[in-house]
Amino acid sequence: MEGLSVLLIDDSRAVRSVIKTLLHGLGVADVFDSGDGEEAVVLANTCRPYVALIDYDLGHASGLDVVRGLRDHSLTHAPDLPVLLLAPVDLPYLVDGAAEAGANAILPKPINASKLGASLETVINARRVSEVRAILAFH
Repeated sequence: MEGLSVLLIDDSRAVRSVIKTLLHGLGVADVFDSGDGEEAVVLANTCRPYVALIDYDLGHASGLDVVRGLRDHSLTHAPDLPVLLLAPVDLPYLVDGAAEAGANAILPKPINASKLGASLETVINARRVSEVRAILAFH
């Protein structure tokens, strides 16, 4: 995963720190992180990440709103950026909302290195965003 860059949006500094550690352990070169969902679009435009990991519950905002912002052609240079939504497994109603917002998959929290690595490998190996959605099943 050398050379891979990841956009990480989570309102918890502690969670961001753990996920960054996991990502670096997997060989991810650059992690651009923020606790602010509004900053996600700015980071996506300036840092040009390969994939985004966005928490569903950002405290005062919804990760689904951030995903919608990243899909908005008038706001971002990369509306096809693969987006993996981080969410608790006990939210079955979230699947339809995540797909509608444009997320490619849901990664259940808590995240472990194995699941994260496998999901990133899928994104790397997919040729198009539609393939990412088809390969990574919503839970």
